[in-house]
Amino acid sequence: MKEGCFKNLLATVGCLTMLVAITGGGWVFRDQLLGAYRSVIGAEPRAAADSTVGAPSARALRSAEAKEASLGARGTGYVRLSADEMASLIDARLAPPARAAVDSLRVVLTEGRIALEARVKLAVFGKDLLGPLSGLLDASERLRMAGGAQMREPGQLAWRCDEFIIVSFPFPPSVIPALVNRMTGRDDGVFIISVPRAVGEVRVRADGVTLYRRVE
Repeated sequence: MKEGCFKNLLATVGCLTMLVAITGGGWVFRDQLLGAYRSVIGAEPRAAADSTVGAPSARALRSAEAKEASLGARGTGYVRLSADEMASLIDARLAPPARAAVDSLRVVLTEGRIALEARVKLAVFGKDLLGPLSGLLDASERLRMAGGAQMREPGQLAWRCDEFIIVSFPFPPSVIPALVNRMTGRDDGVFIISVPRAVGEVRVRADGVTLYRRVE
């Protein structure tokens, strides 16, 4: 009788231990688990109400380049690029590995942040970075990456992503620079978007991106 009660007690303690471990693990990896669930149900990310969405086009690219030229040639104090114009510049000036890997690109602007959403060919990252995901996803999947942008040096707008989501799986911040490097061929975890050397400062808002003339 006592032996049976003891076994029941051990079984109860074991079950409780497993439950605590599962609950704790679920909390620690809640973002990844939520991402996996959204991947299964096919939930699409939605743009926030305080944002604008832009898509690249030849017309928007010409308009953006004309604004850049005015900033440099006539000494205009600043120019503002719409979401479509910014999307067109990014689309045209992404590093070759990134440009070859993405299509159906669009840009989402919010206060202080630029997000790029596109379809990406996962081969650009390699199985070593994707880990088990490489066997679960298709060759091309939805990508969202976002972060702030600032001038690094004359002619270089540095866009540093702190959000990187494939389908709905968010990657930890520690892994993001390596993913970005695979798309850029660089080793600093930053996307560099070329701009005129006359640009000295950039400000990203939901209604557009303002490029300010550099003070000599």
